[in-house]
Amino acid sequence: MSFLFPSMLWGLFALLIPIIVHLFSLRKNRKIEFSSIQHIKAIKKESIRKIKLLQWMVMLLRMGIISSLVIMGSGPIVKNQSSWIPSQKESLAVIIVDNSASMAVKDNNKSFLDDASDKVYKIISSFDGLVNLNVFQTSPPKLIFSGNIDKGSQINYQNWDFEQSIGEDRIWTFTDSVLKTFDLSLPNKECFLISDFPVIPPSNFKDEFFDWKFYFLGQDELKNNIGITDISSINKIKLPNELIKLNTRIENMGVVDRRNVNVEIYLNNERSGQIVSHFNPGAVKDFLFQAYPGKSGVISGKIELANDDYSLDNTQTFELNIPEQISCKVIATSQDDLLIIKTILESISGPDNLFDIELKVQPEIDKILLENADILILQDPKVFSSAALEKIIEFVSNGGSIVWFSGNNYQSIDAFAKSKLNLPNYISLIEIENESYFSIDIVDRENPIFQELNFRNIGSILPQIFKFVNVSKDENHKTVLSIDNGSPFLLEIPILGSQIYFFTSMLDLRWNDLGMKGLLIPMMYRLLMFSVIDEANTSSILVNSPKIIKVPNKLINNKWIVRMPSGSEVIVVPNYTNEQLVFNQTTELGSYEVFVNDEFYTAFSTKISPYESPKIRVKKQDLMDAFGAEKSEWINTDDDIINILKSNRHGRSLWRTFLIIAFILFLIESIISRPKLGSIKN
Repeated sequence: MSFLFPSMLWGLFALLIPIIVHLFSLRKNRKIEFSSIQHIKAIKKESIRKIKLLQWMVMLLRMGIISSLVIMGSGPIVKNQSSWIPSQKESLAVIIVDNSASMAVKDNNKSFLDDASDKVYKIISSFDGLVNLNVFQTSPPKLIFSGNIDKGSQINYQNWDFEQSIGEDRIWTFTDSVLKTFDLSLPNKECFLISDFPVIPPSNFKDEFFDWKFYFLGQDELKNNIGITDISSINKIKLPNELIKLNTRIENMGVVDRRNVNVEIYLNNERSGQIVSHFNPGAVKDFLFQAYPGKSGVISGKIELANDDYSLDNTQTFELNIPEQISCKVIATSQDDLLIIKTILESISGPDNLFDIELKVQPEIDKILLENADILILQDPKVFSSAALEKIIEFVSNGGSIVWFSGNNYQSIDAFAKSKLNLPNYISLIEIENESYFSIDIVDRENPIFQELNFRNIGSILPQIFKFVNVSKDENHKTVLSIDNGSPFLLEIPILGSQIYFFTSMLDLRWNDLGMKGLLIPMMYRLLMFSVIDEANTSSILVNSPKIIKVPNKLINNKWIVRMPSGSEVIVVPNYTNEQLVFNQTTELGSYEVFVNDEFYTAFSTKISPYESPKIRVKKQDLMDAFGAEKSEWINTDDDIINILKSNRHGRSLWRTFLIIAFILFLIESIISRPKLGSIKN
């Protein structure tokens, strides 16, 4: 047995106190006058011997109590076979602090990260000999301190800034890379991990780091937290005067029953709705908010909850792209071919003049102006000049979309134009005579152009096909509608970040009866709107992920600035080759605004990684099994860190054993030395 605090053993001199008291009591004589000595003769020799024996026993018990308490205070340990010998050899200690988003949870107004800082200081206080200390944080990876410390060394802890991050930690990947950088020949190696441990480590840890001793300093249970886990727009097509439907998922991740919880939605900093609800522990609820955006352009919104122990999931921002007036340019080979498309667009545009329609008859497309167009509709074009083809390529590269109705002239489109526009290859023209027809099947039912289309009999709204162009599609062509013989009827073709919606049959009653079906107007409405509304720029991303913003070619050379949620501004240099902005400084949580020449261009939001949800915790036993019980130890938040570490390095602590011994001896001494009322009466 050894002692952590051997100087406390000087307290054993207190054992002299019971001996001195006992000897002093023997020499203290008292003179008592008796009328007769007959009572003294009645006392037997055995009784006198018994009293003396009890006195010696009480003295020994009191000495045992004092010695047990002194030994307990000196830190008794049983030496083990640990290789940690700080007084003889240089040792290595690595402390890794998880400062990711999940460590922002507060308990008694103190965050997990603040508690982790206190634990770092306690770990360092437990070192006795020469130690090579290395302290890291995980998000972003950063070396906080590296150097040798000895007992009595002065370290300026105040300069160690563990800054709260809202990013993801990837603690095991980071730990793996850090530990492999150290000299494995050092005899004593300890790794201290301070985290809430969302996942168990990979299986290679136990084998690759077999000569390390791991200490896991976990966090307390999550108590009071309700968080927003998802916000999604049900409307794929959004208009200023139509209700926007937002589905919001909220979860009670804590153990506290929450009543009368306010959930509020804001659009452009104006409150647009509120609900009050009750959340049982573990409850997950979906809420449907409906609001009028009231204006076009990019709408910034947010949903807020009341504050609790974890504030990072109480607010979530989002952006909605509400289109302004849509410019449609229609080109056909004849006036008759323009008529049906004009009728469709005017019926969709309505009294609000949603569409600005430009019609043009142009059998051979030589010159084309598309600078102000959003959508180009082609009704069986025949020939493209090289200049017109370049204009169309520039149009789609700037985000424009094409709706193409193919007919008799598709065979005459040259291979170069088809290749540049990623069009399918012509096979043949198929026409059915008499009263026969082909039927249509919906291949991609989840496509946005079919959303919110509720028809009782879907077969009654699908067109009958009498004539179509049979084509062979490429692998990147997506079939939306197909003819029952396997040929495509509507293809979605990607091109330069945009798309072409390619119909293999014209809008003509001699080709099909689509113009007579109820599907045409709602399908064309969604197809056109979805082509214009590009939500890539406004879509949310995870914190610390790069955001790609598409930029029109005509604006690429201008000054671009991104304003962060904190208000600071960052100048961004565009990627001129790909005509886009790549913004990497997404370190803040909230809404970012993008400006071109000091004018608002677009906005986007960041959100926390789902892996940083504070409810995700690995089980203690699973973590210990991954490393092995002999090479790892779990330390709870209320444990005496210094004493545990000292005991593990030098041996098993015995102070509790001596405390129990002192308590037992005290009980025995109390029983023996208690007054005997029966003897006193006699």
